[in-house]
Amino acid sequence: MAIGFIGKRLSAAGLSLATGSIKYLEIEGKAGDLSLARSAEARVEGMAVEQEMIADVQSLESHLLDIKDALGGSWARSVVLGMPSRDVLLRIVEMPPMEIEDAREALKWDFDKYFPFPCAEATFDLGVVATPGDSDRENQKYIVAAARMHVVQSLLDIARKVGISAEAVEPVNVALFRCTRGMIPRPAMGSMVVSVGRNSSQIVVGYEDNGILYRTLLVGGEASSGSGESFAAVAREVSSTFTYLGSQFREMKVEEIVLGGDYAEDQSLKDAIESVASIPVILSDPWSMWGIRGAPEKSTGWESSIGLAVRSLL
Repeated sequence: MAIGFIGKRLSAAGLSLATGSIKYLEIEGKAGDLSLARSAEARVEGMAVEQEMIADVQSLESHLLDIKDALGGSWARSVVLGMPSRDVLLRIVEMPPMEIEDAREALKWDFDKYFPFPCAEATFDLGVVATPGDSDRENQKYIVAAARMHVVQSLLDIARKVGISAEAVEPVNVALFRCTRGMIPRPAMGSMVVSVGRNSSQIVVGYEDNGILYRTLLVGGEASSGSGESFAAVAREVSSTFTYLGSQFREMKVEEIVLGGDYAEDQSLKDAIESVASIPVILSDPWSMWGIRGAPEKSTGWESSIGLAVRSLL
């Protein structure tokens, strides 16, 4: 599934924006035979992205120029941009089955029921999703991603100023889930992705190949209380997510938890998650899953950038 705010042509580069870190990745080759062409990361110590929202456009522009310099002064011909997760709202909407364009038009009439800003000030996209028990329902479920127009436009303006040709704009957590699902179709199942970054974390619950629940936690491995307490806090949120699923999707069965993010290989994180779950907890390995050769020395934490770059390979 690809949810974006502008075009959907093939792209080989992804730029993910998150609190504490901006990551750029460029791949080349063909599906199943890819290699890493270039990559760069900027640690965000200022106000560019705060609490998973773009906070200071001038600071963000400066960080992007630093990445451009690290890449030798140029970007890929086109880049898929990943918006911080709290700048985009993701909702499941139920409507009668219809063509995507018709569904998009129909949603405009009920937009205010699902989002806290008017449709006239928003840009949104949607895609069909499956949820447990859908065979018993006449209506169709759609996952809708909506953002304030001025936020998306601001990001596009910054991209143009630093020389980026934006091929698409997409929520980073949608790209995260795509990456962890991989290129080869997997058996229909429920899964949970837990990605812990430096200053925030993401929980995504998927059913078959669709993300159906997206949560952003404002706690990461660099919390002042130490990573141990941070991991315990993430584990508690994993437990509460299971409780929520039990009340909202009673037929949902999560069969595995996939760990990603900067701390995916930290054994204490795995231990914390296993303490609240009775299902397998596995580590994300997007480089081999997507057949990408030449992973950087620090290979963890690139799931969203990879998911953005491979967006059109599915």
